[in-house]
Formats: sequence, structure tokens, C-alpha cells
Amino acid sequence: MLKIKFIGTGSAKASLKRNFTSLLIQTSNENILMDCGEGISKALLQQNIDMNFIDKIIISHLHSDHFAGLAGLLTNFKLLGRIKPVRIITHKSNLPFIKNFLFSSFIIPERMNYEIQFEDFDYEKDIILTDDLKFLTKQNSHLSKYQIHQENYNLSLASPSFLFTYANKNIIFTSDIGSVDNLLLFSEPVDILICEITHIYMAELVEVLQKLKPSETYLIHIPDEKEKEILDFLSTHDSEFGNTFLTYDGFEISVP
Repeated sequence: MLKIKFIGTGSAKASLKRNFTSLLIQTSNENILMDCGEGISKALLQQNIDMNFIDKIIISHLHSDHFAGLAGLLTNFKLLGRIKPVRIITHKSNLPFIKNFLFSSFIIPERMNYEIQFEDFDYEKDIILTDDLKFLTKQNSHLSKYQIHQENYNLSLASPSFLFTYANKNIIFTSDIGSVDNLLLFSEPVDILICEITHIYMAELVEVLQKLKPSETYLIHIPDEKEKEILDFLSTHDSEFGNTFLTYDGFEISVP
């Protein structure tokens, strides 16, 4: 059985109610952290998660609410006496920055008690996480607005959406997207949709759900100021949304 625990469900705007969006994906033999924004170490403590249980860390893109807690998390691994390796997985264009970020944060391999392994991925190529869990990515348009700055600042514009496959179940995780059309990047049937709600409107989501027909939809990346609007919309459009849930920190789902 696959378990997904929502460590954080907030948007990029700091909140006293929600941590930055992050998921802990638990298989029978591995624990995989999806994104690690500022405060991730404290968020894991709040959820009673032993940080040393984390085997892999996937970083979706380089907005700070998705990666800025990485150096602090790795430091805490050391302070907790970790000895087993950890693997950091991100798009190939993100990897040089991630490595420099860690080295500049004094995460020096020779001074760590454990090995930090790096793995990159490219779009539309399967990445095997465990015997029964893999993912495929496609580029979405979330970072397209930065193209005019890319050359001047040597930016990585990788912003993937993820299709996880577990035991013949397809799970789409959007991270951040640029428009509602980005929810239609994958042609595969969708069993579970984990969808950010900062950059799209609920009315747009209705149309997409009618096309994708997921069995379950979980809303993440939730701005505090938008929460009431989302709840009101869900309550008045119940028949159109079906099994759609506004998540919260600590929320858990199981995938048989």
C-alpha cells in the first residue's frame, strides 16, 4: 500500500495555519519527500516524522517554497546522527544550482556523516523510485514568465508536472502550474489528482475534472485568503466535483 501524508499544504505566502506544500510518499520500503520549502524540518517534527526515515527527496522546481529548506534538512540529518545515504532527485537543469546551493550552505560531503547522492531526470522518461513506484514528468508553463530573464541570470526554467504510477494507479501531482491547461498534459487515465489551487480558479477546475474524471482530487498549495472561497465553491458545486477534498497539514491518503 502507498501512503501519502501532506506535510504542508500552503501557498508561497507564509502562513501561521499551513506549512509550504510538501508531501511524504511512503511505500512498503521507502519514504520519499516531495519538495522541501523553508521550515520543512520543523514541519516534519510537527507531524511526528522521524527525519532519518526519509530516503529520497524530490525537488520539483526552484521557487523557494519548494526547495529552500533543503540545506537545513540535510544539516538536521547530520545533527541527528544519520548514517544511511539520502538521494536528491531533480530535473537535470536544476542540479548544478542545487549542488552549489548546498556547498555554499556548508553542506560539504567530506564533513557529513552520510552520503548525499544526486540523481537528475529529463522530461518524458521514467524514473524508478521503488519496485512498485515510478514517475514521468512533462514541462508545464509555470515558469514561462521568466524566459525574458533566463539568459541574464542563468535561470533554470524547469517546472515539471508529475505522473506517478503505483500498482497500475496513476497519480498526477502538479506542483505549481501556469494555467489550467497544464492539468491536461498527460493522456493516461487519472485515478488521483493532487492539484495546486493558487494559480487557477475553481470554475476552471470543474471543466478539467469533467475531462479527466479522477476518482479522487486533492487540492494543495492553498492561500489562506482563498480558503473560504474554495470551501464555498465546493459546497455549492458538490455534484460537479465529486470526491474533491481541500487538504490540510497532516492529511493522509492511502492508495491500495
